[in-house]
Amino acid sequence: MALLHLISFVLMATAASAVPTKSEDAAAEPKYRLPQIYDVQSYDLSFSVPSDVFTGKSDTYDGTVAVQFKFTEAAGNISMHADPDFITLTNVTFNNIALQPEDYSIDNVTDILTIVMVKPVTAGNKYMLEIKFAGKLSTTDMYGFYRSSYKNKTGDTKYLATTQFEPAHARRAFPCFDEPGLKATFDVKVDYPSGQEILFNTKVYSSSTDEDAGDDDRLQDYAPMPTYLVALVISEFTCTSGATIDNTTTSQVCSRDETKDLRDLAVDVGPKFLNALSALTGYNYSNDMSKMDQVAIPDFAPGAMENWALVTYREADLLFDKNESSNRHQQSIATTISHEFTHQWFGDLVTCNWWSEIFLNEGFATYFQYFIAHEVFPEWELDKQFVIEKLHSVLDADESSNAQALQSECSTPTEIGAKFGDISYDKGASIIRMVSHILGHENFVAGLRTYLVNNQHKTATPENLWDALATNVDNTISKLPNKLPTVMESWIKKSGSPLLTVTTGENNEVIVTQEPYGDGHNGTQWYVPVSYTTSTDKNKFESTSPMVWVTPDKNSTTISLKDTSSWIVLNNQESGYYRVNYDETLWGRIKQALSKDDFDGIVELNRAQIVDDLFSLAKNNKTSYENVFSTIEFLEKDRSYYSWYAATNGYDFLLTRVGEDSKLGQAISMSLMMLMDDLYDSLPLGSVNDTDQIGTLKQVLAYTWMCRVDHTPCINDAKKLFSEYKQTNVRPDKNLRSFVYCNALKNSDDADDWKFLWDAYTNASDLATERSTIISALGCTRYTSTLTEYLNKTITDDSGIRLQDAASVFSSVVTGTPEGVDVAFAFLVGNYQTIEKKYKSMNSLSSILTSISERFTTQEQVDKLKEFIEKKDLPAELKSAGAEALEVANSHLAWREKFEEVLLDVFDVSSAIKVTTSVAFVLVAVVLNLRNMYIFVTWTSSTVVNKFLLEELVLNSS
Repeated sequence: MALLHLISFVLMATAASAVPTKSEDAAAEPKYRLPQIYDVQSYDLSFSVPSDVFTGKSDTYDGTVAVQFKFTEAAGNISMHADPDFITLTNVTFNNIALQPEDYSIDNVTDILTIVMVKPVTAGNKYMLEIKFAGKLSTTDMYGFYRSSYKNKTGDTKYLATTQFEPAHARRAFPCFDEPGLKATFDVKVDYPSGQEILFNTKVYSSSTDEDAGDDDRLQDYAPMPTYLVALVISEFTCTSGATIDNTTTSQVCSRDETKDLRDLAVDVGPKFLNALSALTGYNYSNDMSKMDQVAIPDFAPGAMENWALVTYREADLLFDKNESSNRHQQSIATTISHEFTHQWFGDLVTCNWWSEIFLNEGFATYFQYFIAHEVFPEWELDKQFVIEKLHSVLDADESSNAQALQSECSTPTEIGAKFGDISYDKGASIIRMVSHILGHENFVAGLRTYLVNNQHKTATPENLWDALATNVDNTISKLPNKLPTVMESWIKKSGSPLLTVTTGENNEVIVTQEPYGDGHNGTQWYVPVSYTTSTDKNKFESTSPMVWVTPDKNSTTISLKDTSSWIVLNNQESGYYRVNYDETLWGRIKQALSKDDFDGIVELNRAQIVDDLFSLAKNNKTSYENVFSTIEFLEKDRSYYSWYAATNGYDFLLTRVGEDSKLGQAISMSLMMLMDDLYDSLPLGSVNDTDQIGTLKQVLAYTWMCRVDHTPCINDAKKLFSEYKQTNVRPDKNLRSFVYCNALKNSDDADDWKFLWDAYTNASDLATERSTIISALGCTRYTSTLTEYLNKTITDDSGIRLQDAASVFSSVVTGTPEGVDVAFAFLVGNYQTIEKKYKSMNSLSSILTSISERFTTQEQVDKLKEFIEKKDLPAELKSAGAEALEVANSHLAWREKFEEVLLDVFDVSSAIKVTTSVAFVLVAVVLNLRNMYIFVTWTSSTVVNKFLLEELVLNSS
């Protein structure tokens, strides 16, 4: 299941964050797991979906499930799952013996259906349980078997029925053993009205049509899989066929007919990715499946879902207009497809035994979404983008004392939902990437092939993976400091990451030691693979296999340098999952190397690593901010997208913590503006061809940030392009729209600008990528009443904001402007009951509250949060989330209190303007009334500062 591709926002950090859950009574300690005594073999399912469902008049259907299974030990009861909010049992038989209603019951909290046997059953025998039931389609969320709708080109409302079962919502559609470890085959029969088309995991193998009853399709049996992968779409969608897979298997992309021209990208890349995965794994997709359908659903909760042979997506994550959708959207769609297709092997063919090990599914999918797509689009440099987009972000997340281990226990729906986050996805992928570098690509791939063959059609544990990789390591295994399962144990079972500290020793040696990094990880030790490059052997940056190890039993190691002035950089290409700090002497050598025109051979990924590590080390008080800003002076001449991506992430943390409108925030903004000016000037509008993927991403990054820090030329460009759009109704360049829309609204004094963009949103009904861009931009206005109106659309029926996009609206408001944080919090306080009712999920409300509090920067905001938690009659789940949010907000204020004076000193800022340039310049600044202007020369050239600020003065005075 793909995480949503939205702007950085804690609310959307996990695709499962808004998964509906039921009240969990901690005191009662309900048991959510089934007894591990079942060998489930097959389901025979029958659904009858009436025509009224597709006119919007009904949300009910009838069903029958016959499940064949064995007990692995004697038992007196059967325990399985059925959600009583959606399933009503009408008849139950066991081995052809009818049971009475008093023989079975459903727990309203755990959804466990308990059936009491007339006499105990024995192990090893086959049993048949048949249940007839009345089902209810969900119409208030997008889980289980649910109904969605859309407007066709004539304005008529069309309805469809579709599914989203992961992680635990198959039980909403039919009674079942709803756990990932219980795989079975499925034979499905569906009655549905004529005029609709049906898609299932497999092809239809028999079909009949009755003029009155409609169509009756039977869908063929296939390889065993868990219930969460069963999928069904009944709709009026049309499809476009693509190339065959493995020369035998068909492929197609399906969606609303109005969007048929937007399927080309998915039609093209889908078969390429599947063929590449078949070749890499040595296990052909066609071994199990005879087709691959990709379907865009108008309302869909996650970004996408890996149902075997029937992958479902949000429209914005599948449909692409080459003339209107940005390069970023193209890349996002392609990597989402490769993520879901990777799951056909890692998740579908071989499934994690329980959700506690979901990284076996999601870690591989996240890893290969970059590296398989890199094979098809090498010019996108996705192997490098992985480092800045996934590795850096999850290293930050893993610092928290609340971070989970990759393999950690979970039982309740909330605990399971929490596993679907950046640790399972991004840390899982980063650890897998590290293992590939430890073993070498050929050994790694051979091990994966063994893993898939050994566990095909079954479930697996991390131990199965390490055993398979170890059997194919050959010569590499002798280089490991211990057996592979032992080497990997701390990486999987402990949260956090190591910090390696490099200090100068005697005789040109440096000493490398490890310690746990971040909060709450004391005592953990790892087997850390260390690669490195020195100034006397610069070609080693391409060598990512371990050169030395730091181990738990020997917590330090030494490396010899060839001369007394040599620099050393650890973690070549940032192939290992750890951060690196150096002593003052070694930082000084690195700083001197980076100051050279060619950075003395230090490659761009390691420059990005140095920048990312520096900002992280400073925020955790492991190095000084003086060291950070003096070292990153090299960025003034660096044109690498990767270095700058890392730098802007570091600046984003600082601005979020101190507040962009504070004096310190303005100082930090100005420092970035000065540092980025040459990069910005090197990328004038119209200079980058959209065939240059990295150049395009770099230009968007530069313009987004220069506008964010109030660079006048950038803002003027945004306003000019938006004005032209209003006058001509011709949209700006597809790659520039995000920065144009947002910054035009942020700097607009015309309230009609927001309405114009809202109208553009409503008119782009068939272009999901454009709608997602506009949703993100509409929260950039500084008109607080307009922001409140925008948020109100998320709880208003027929407002134009789809259910799936409500969280994106909150994200837009909270991140768009400093004012948006207070507006969003006030809206939540005033409407939390309506929000909870609208989305039927306390997790949604809790996530919104947590995300807002993440951006609190003042004591007044924290006091209001405390008042809300204490004085309102809140549901227990929200009160608990509020307490956690308050803890986070207080920790952020404590960080600011600790570092604010330090940063003020770094930038030489106080409540009064500090100037080191000429008095004449100050007088000019006063005369021109230059708003919020500070002049900093603490860590950069005063000549550069004066030249830069004089240009700003001229622009601001005009």
